[in-house]
Amino acid sequence: KISEKIVICPTWEKYEQKSGEIKISLDPGNAFGTGTHATTQLCVRAEEKYMPQNADIADIGTGSGILAICAKKLGAKSAIGVDTDETVEQTARDNAHINGIDDIIFKTSDITILGNERYDFVLANILHNVLAQIMPDLKRITKPNGMIVLSGILNGKEGVVFESIEKNNLTVVETLTQGDWIAIVVKKEK
Repeated sequence: KISEKIVICPTWEKYEQKSGEIKISLDPGNAFGTGTHATTQLCVRAEEKYMPQNADIADIGTGSGILAICAKKLGAKSAIGVDTDETVEQTARDNAHINGIDDIIFKTSDITILGNERYDFVLANILHNVLAQIMPDLKRITKPNGMIVLSGILNGKEGVVFESIEKNNLTVVETLTQGDWIAIVVKKEK
């Protein structure tokens, strides 16, 4: 159980879900995103707390597809996941299918493939320096009043991310921590 509602269960294990729980079956293969890492758990907690129902979401650095799958299970209308690692796209598709979700779009690319598309809720669980570098693109793909979850930030490395948040005129809503890891939820004002 990685958050209030979400339980991640490896595909090879059996689990009887309890009332109110949402079970996600997952086989991460060689992709990042098993649910056990603090950065993933921070993202899922932020999804539960901040993602509006019927949101259009983008998962940047999707890995196993776990965050996009969780978003759909939590009520997102649409989801797209992109990752630069070409070996994870099929894993993400397979994981979505295992969970009965076949309408998530997964693409092997960086964030620029999203062009002028806009999303209500954007997730980026990537290293701090990459987050800082792609912050203008994250802002660009976020709708006005939309939110971005920035995770993958090691304690002590958050300065570069906060600097980029400020430079891009994003508003910090909450900073979440777990162990040595930090996630920052920001809002794009109008």
